[in-house]
Amino acid sequence: MKKILVPTDFSDCADNAAVVALQIAQKASAQIDFFHSLVTPIDWVKLAIQKEKRYPETKKKISRAKSALRNWVNDAQQLGLKSELILTFSQGTESIELQAQSHQYDLIVMGSHGASGLKEALIGSHTQKLVRESSTPVLIIKAGVEEFKVEKIAFVSTFEEDVHHSFNHIIAFANLMEAHIKLLYVNVPRHFEESRKSEAKMRDFLEKCPRGTCSINVYNDTSPEAGFFHFSEDRNIDLIAIVTHGKKGLFRSSLTERLVNHSALPILSVNILV
Repeated sequence: MKKILVPTDFSDCADNAAVVALQIAQKASAQIDFFHSLVTPIDWVKLAIQKEKRYPETKKKISRAKSALRNWVNDAQQLGLKSELILTFSQGTESIELQAQSHQYDLIVMGSHGASGLKEALIGSHTQKLVRESSTPVLIIKAGVEEFKVEKIAFVSTFEEDVHHSFNHIIAFANLMEAHIKLLYVNVPRHFEESRKSEAKMRDFLEKCPRGTCSINVYNDTSPEAGFFHFSEDRNIDLIAIVTHGKKGLFRSSLTERLVNHSALPILSVNILV
């Protein structure tokens, strides 16, 4: 991991993500860049920049954003890390993904509003869109922590499709954090499967996996989401990892979004096309 991108809107949850991202960057000795996009009609922005005296509020917004970004950059540099601030103007939510793609970031770390457990909460539109479409792995952080420790990762999958290439990103993250990976298949009534068949699929998966220390787990529950959460509670999981499949398959983007929306745990989402 060489480059980490931290989008921020300067909210508390974004600050939580930035603190975690700094710790990850320090472990990896990675460059960490802090990104903010002022979402405004682009024609208005161009006019405002050209005539700042007539649009003092725009100048204030730019100044405040640069100052806040610079504080995070200073924190990173004090840790001996390379860091830059990035301030752009955008008409929508595409700017984060464009920034990540064009500058070849290895990980996006982003905060999200939400509640603990299964309590309903609204995920931010930027985070929701990013989880659905990003070609860069995305780590979603909910709660603030003084020390970001990940000892147990639950990797949830049907283990029916070849996701090994995407899974390599999860392995790399687990190796960095010195974490154990628990392969998790959630068996639900609607798609019931004998445990021996599920376990056989996971053993086949491990045969192609460059990390042989993963454990196999079959968990019975009423729904995939309930299984994720209950297994995580029972086994003291620190992070849930998932490979998203766009709009197809059990782990299509909508299910991943609900998981991110409802879980208090950090979520590492990797697109199957990565």
